[in-house]
Amino acid sequence: MTFFQRIAYAWRTYVKLQTFFFFGLGSLVQASVVFPTLFLFSGFSRKRFSRMARYAIHIGLKILIWQLVTLRGSKFKVEHRERLKNLHSKIIIANHPSLLDVVLLFSIIPNADCIVKGALGKNRFVSGIVNTIYILNSESFDQQMAEVKRTTDQGNNLIIFPEGTRSEPGKPWFFKKGAARFAIGCKRDIVPIYFGGNEIIGLRKHDKLVSYHPREQYHFYLDVLEPISVEPYLEGHQGAQVASLTKEMQRRLEERRELDPEYPQRLLDQQAELKDKA
Repeated sequence: MTFFQRIAYAWRTYVKLQTFFFFGLGSLVQASVVFPTLFLFSGFSRKRFSRMARYAIHIGLKILIWQLVTLRGSKFKVEHRERLKNLHSKIIIANHPSLLDVVLLFSIIPNADCIVKGALGKNRFVSGIVNTIYILNSESFDQQMAEVKRTTDQGNNLIIFPEGTRSEPGKPWFFKKGAARFAIGCKRDIVPIYFGGNEIIGLRKHDKLVSYHPREQYHFYLDVLEPISVEPYLEGHQGAQVASLTKEMQRRLEERRELDPEYPQRLLDQQAELKDKA
């Protein structure tokens, strides 16, 4: 890297670390101050409080992404954003390349719910939020199904990453069947969202926290795809229909990936990164 590239790299790494710091601080403030206040204003109604709390999280994460973009740590663009307008009671699926994916989705979807790792329910920074309004994957599947039905009946949209974990660069996707089981069990249509952009070095699985893309800002380009109707998958053997719907979800996102002009560049960037380290 040139001298100016090193300066830019240091600045962007600082911006990323600052974003994580404010995320942790904001989570503590919301759990200890904002949520108790909202609970009082909700009249102690769980349903009303849940709606207010989700919107508060949406606004907080929207501000977080705004500062990340403003400080030139990232570019963020959403194609077909109009498909998210007045979105209710849907299962939202997406590929999962980076640590910020869920933050980005919550920043553009005000009435979002999700299934999170049970370990997060014990995390000092986010446990107050997670245990209050989200669904833990440590619960039994029947409990999760009941919670998914309850939250989507209330008009919330459930976000699921079918891979179950972040993608590993250069490796094929493998979608698990949970999203399809929820969609069929609760009779909810699916909205696929594709995460595109450059190689998200420093936010991928197994990446070091202080690493960053060596030559440019992060590029997050999301595309909200046409919804997948669950209706054709409600008849017949459920196991076969779940498998068929899972394949269709993966096919839709992989098909969109092939149209991503930056996707082929990712492998080249990965090779260049390894060369720089050599």
